[in-house]
Amino acid sequence: MENRSMFNHTTGRLVASGDTEIYVEDIGNPDGPVLLMLHGGFGTIEDFNTITPCLSSHFRLIGIDSRGHGRSSLGNTKLSYKTLTDDLKTVINALDLREFSIFGFSDGGVVAFWYAVSKDARLQKVVTVGASWEMNENEPCWEIISGMTGEAWKDMFPASYDTYMRLNPKPDFDAFSTSVVRMWTDLSPNGHPEESMRDVVTDMLVIRGDNDFLTNLESMARLKATTGRVNFLNIPFTEHVAFDESPEIVLRAMGKFLDVELK
Repeated sequence: MENRSMFNHTTGRLVASGDTEIYVEDIGNPDGPVLLMLHGGFGTIEDFNTITPCLSSHFRLIGIDSRGHGRSSLGNTKLSYKTLTDDLKTVINALDLREFSIFGFSDGGVVAFWYAVSKDARLQKVVTVGASWEMNENEPCWEIISGMTGEAWKDMFPASYDTYMRLNPKPDFDAFSTSVVRMWTDLSPNGHPEESMRDVVTDMLVIRGDNDFLTNLESMARLKATTGRVNFLNIPFTEHVAFDESPEIVLRAMGKFLDVELK
């Protein structure tokens, strides 16, 4: 493995998972503890490159493009958080990882929660940013996420669309965006982990931007009350992508939680 500090979608490998192939890229300190990095909806592992230079000297960073995102194909299986969790488990086993922690942003954080529910003894710690653990039609973000369309996303985030078209092996943005929105609004047992979080035995650092309109403070308080495993950080003057907007605060908290000195 080349000791690089940023993801670039050129040196990774594909791991077969069911009816798709998942793109995985290894950077950082090859002898350091493993930190799996799971991005958010419509994103890719390159979204983490504002913080990977700091993390890479301490950790072996393994970035995973979620099914349908980046260089990972969508396949025909219905996109759900449980499906993404199954893909993650497949990648972990394919790489023969013996110990690891997970950093998950937004949708990647939901997958991290689901993986924590599985009680895999190899999982050391979990860090999430801007991740929901429960969802219903009364959540403040429901109108936003349920009303999202591919055309609206392209208008709001043209760079994200361009990245998708550049990287994806079989681009079909309409089908992809429809699948993502259906995953966001899935209220079945394959959606958010909800009460299953009571079973978590892994310590977690849960980070939220105080102005994040996609998560809410009351829900995070309920999560902390649900399980004694949560260390909660609410960052003022920060929105959804807290590790981009307040990297120094996020990295300092991560360093303390993961027992390394991050600067």
